[in-house]
Amino acid sequence: MRARYALPILSALSFATAAFADPAPGTIMKVTPPNKSAEGGKVDPSVVCAQKYRLQAAELTMLGASLKLTDAQKPVFATWRKTRLDLFQAIPCPEPSLGLDVPAPKRVENQITIMNATMAGLRKELPATQALYAALTPEQRAIFDGPIKLAAPPPAAPNAAPAPSH
Repeated sequence: MRARYALPILSALSFATAAFADPAPGTIMKVTPPNKSAEGGKVDPSVVCAQKYRLQAAELTMLGASLKLTDAQKPVFATWRKTRLDLFQAIPCPEPSLGLDVPAPKRVENQITIMNATMAGLRKELPATQALYAALTPEQRAIFDGPIKLAAPPPAAPNAAPAPSH
């Protein structure tokens, strides 16, 4: 009975070992990082901007899950979430350069551009934040006020019996 299951597994592993092996000495492997273009290796700003937005959206989704929203709270949270994501989209991406390679007057203009977009977005977000906060319970407010935390996997039982071997 064991041989019937072991044989296919062993044959699959024998073909997979080449994938786990180190390349032969002197082998040149060319890999393009996901954020870089193949020509010149420059970072593609549109890819970075899209990744930042997806990260923000995912964090807000995790926050909503950790709040354990009631049916009445879900539309209020959705309104706040949309307003928050609109804020991220309002800020120019890629952001105008603030580096030392930019002349000082242009750097100040760029800072003003970023700050104006941020302030306008925050002014729009405030009423949605106030409405959501008013709808949350004290326990939910404590979660909302703090950093987003990922749920840890449950610990293994200390006296768990080992799996039987056949």
